[in-house]
Order: sequence, then C-alpha cells, then structure tokens
Amino acid sequence: MNTHTTEVRSTFAVWRRRESYLFRFDLALEESVTTRERRSILREIRDNIEVDAAARGIDAALDSLGSPRALARSFAEDGRSNRPSWVRSIYWFTGLLLLWWTLAFTFTAGMLSALMDNGAESAESYFLGLLVSAFNRDSGIGIGWEASSVVAYIPLMFMVIAAIIAGRLWRVLTRRR
Repeated sequence: MNTHTTEVRSTFAVWRRRESYLFRFDLALEESVTTRERRSILREIRDNIEVDAAARGIDAALDSLGSPRALARSFAEDGRSNRPSWVRSIYWFTGLLLLWWTLAFTFTAGMLSALMDNGAESAESYFLGLLVSAFNRDSGIGIGWEASSVVAYIPLMFMVIAAIIAGRLWRVLTRRR
C-alpha cells in the first residue's frame, strides 16, 4: 500500500506553478541585485524547488519558500534596492500601448459600423488628436489613421513617462555619480 499523500499533478501543472513563482520572484529580485547575481540565484532556487517538489510536492515546496517578494528581500544587499526596474517599465509601456490600441481600434470600428448603418461612403473624426478616417464603398471597406500634429503624440509621451516613473529609470543617471 502506498502511504505517500503528495497530490499527483500533471507535469504541466507543476511546471506552471514553479515558473509562475519564479517569474514573480525574478520581478521582485530585479530591483535588488545585478543581472548576473539574479541568474545565479534563480538557477539555485529553481534547482531547490525541483528537488523539494520531487520529495514533498510542488505545493509544499513553494509554501516553504514563502512569498516571492519576501524571498527576494532576503537576497537584497543594503543600498542596492534603488536599482531601476527595466522589466517593470517595459510592462507599463506595453500595457498602456495595448490599451491605447484597443481604444483606438474600438473607436475606429464604431466609426465604420456607423458608416455601414447609415449608408454614408466615408467619414473623418479625431481620437485623442489622431485623425481617423473610414470608408465604406462598393469596392470594399477600410480605415486609416494619420498623426498630423503634435497632439497625436501625447498618448505616446504619456506611455514613456509612465514607463520612466514605474521603472524608476532616472536611477541610471543618479547611480553613475
């Protein structure tokens, strides 16, 4: 009789749990240590998780490590937590860019839908400073965007500023002094 009480999971589920934990740990660790140190620490933690998960199960292995942020703090050296977070800034920029594209495409699709409903051939409008044109003709349908003024670049400037603030990128300049 097998008295082993560890829950048997699929290999994918174990991999997903481990990699999710390591991803969050890596994000928290990025602000504290150099890239070389971070890779070494991640390799060590990954090996430890694999060994512990084989013996006790993935849930017990991850529970014994605690939260990824607390584990990352234990590896931090004094005075090094002021490093810029490049990954966080990329996530913020990409997230805001995807949000802007989604809103712009939704606006444009709404314009095109209105054209099709009322039978007009073409229309132009502005979305956050961006000239949006749509047409519905017998030959086909289409949309177009034109950035003809500085106002159209305000969302891009907003995304860059959000990335700088989220990633604390000004620390690159202050660290070199």
